[in-house]
Amino acid sequence: MAEVCWKDIIWTGANRELGIKEVLTILKGYGPLEVLHFENPSKYKGELSVWLDEEGFKHVSLFHLEVFGEKRRGLGREFLKCLKEIFSGDVFVMDPGQAIMEDKIAGGIHVEGANRESAMFWIRMFEEDLVHSVEGDIMELDQNTSPEELEILKQKILSMANE
Repeated sequence: MAEVCWKDIIWTGANRELGIKEVLTILKGYGPLEVLHFENPSKYKGELSVWLDEEGFKHVSLFHLEVFGEKRRGLGREFLKCLKEIFSGDVFVMDPGQAIMEDKIAGGIHVEGANRESAMFWIRMFEEDLVHSVEGDIMELDQNTSPEELEILKQKILSMANE
């Protein structure tokens, strides 16, 4: 499996073996839609795809982001800034967080501790315009999300901490 070190990040094909030329073509946005694995061994890892729209604007779909190390604070934000800088395009977050269970009787959502933290992180990144949209089980945020809707969502997630 080819590994490409580009912009201090190691890139490889996530779902199948890709050659160096294929990985670089995908990173430039010109290749077929493929999921790439990325890793900076001391900071973060995850999976994403890059694609060009009809006008030549790059879009990044982020499927997984995991930060690690003793000093994790700020690494997720650092990586998202890096993505925007590298690709000069919008970052779409797809399905962040898992383990969300719907309360069928009350119609509410229950978010466990780690997912609550993750949900609040993605809300902050959306508010800071580091991500263009967030789509998943926990929430759906995009350019049509009003500040009022965002505040209601934050309060729901924060109130779950007190349950």
